[in-house]
Amino acid sequence: MPATHSFPPYTYEISVEEYIEVYYRRFPQHKLFPYILDSEVIEHRHNEDGTETIIRKTKLDIDAPGWFKTLFGIHHSIFIEEATIDKVNRTVTIKTINETLSSKANLLDTTIYSVHPENPNWCTFTQTGSVTLLVSVLGFQKKIEKYCLNLYTSRYNESRELDKKMIEEYRQEKLNNQNPEVVVDSNATQTATTANSSSGEQLMMAQ
Repeated sequence: MPATHSFPPYTYEISVEEYIEVYYRRFPQHKLFPYILDSEVIEHRHNEDGTETIIRKTKLDIDAPGWFKTLFGIHHSIFIEEATIDKVNRTVTIKTINETLSSKANLLDTTIYSVHPENPNWCTFTQTGSVTLLVSVLGFQKKIEKYCLNLYTSRYNESRELDKKMIEEYRQEKLNNQNPEVVVDSNATQTATTANSSSGEQLMMAQ
């Protein structure tokens, strides 16, 4: 039996469409997500049912103790993410699986973004994860599954806070684009100042 965990629905006070735009800004790298080492889209297709599928390969740093890295002989991991975007129903489903050590363990993460039931301009987020070891590891199978799941759940709150920061950056950027600052030309300013000064001198002489 896999070790699984489901999180309660979480609300982002931003539309589904805007959130997905914010979400993809973390790739291929972003200062708020230093554990994302690299990322690339390996397939992008439009389906007959009107949905859109984007498949991405991402390289992640492994936040794990030395014994874990030594046991599996890895220092980073590769994950494959498949996002299905349904613009008509305003839903996005993202399934992420591990490519690294896929013959030894299955890690599956499923996230769904949908319209909030009480506010069409908000986004409801749900997430479920599971870990299954496919091989026996010296009798430590349950321990390793539990460790992976604990690591997975511990990052949940951190990820929500990072998302909030990304959303705030996005909103600030939109605000700046809507109200661009007036750029003052220093040469024009100097010319205007000189002209005003000359006019003032002429006025004083006339008096």
